[in-house]
Amino acid sequence: MPWCCEDETTPASDEMLEWAVQGSEFACTFLWTWEILNVVAVTVRRHRITWQRGKEFLVQLGKLIFRIDSPPAISDFPRLQALSEQHGLTAYDMAYLDLAMCLSLPLASADGDLRKAAVAEGIELLG
Repeated sequence: MPWCCEDETTPASDEMLEWAVQGSEFACTFLWTWEILNVVAVTVRRHRITWQRGKEFLVQLGKLIFRIDSPPAISDFPRLQALSEQHGLTAYDMAYLDLAMCLSLPLASADGDLRKAAVAEGIELLG
């Protein structure tokens, strides 16, 4: 979301945006799509950005390359619940950790608990 709200940008988010603009693919959980739409709606509602800026941001995202992961199979629920419990993560944060683990990719997140869990699982962190 730092790409949408200029007052939240960091050197790491700027670097990731540059990678995206240059054509790098980003892997995301299926939840990410709903989170993006929700954050844009909330930031508009709170007058942090205009409706037009929200629309422009979503159009800009559409020009980047995202690999959206499928929801988990119900048979994976016990494994995922154990991962969540092991690290004290919400199911939402666990989805990002699981995706990084399954794809052997680094994780980009500012969430402290998620970053701590990633380190414990041997996942490289970005930012």
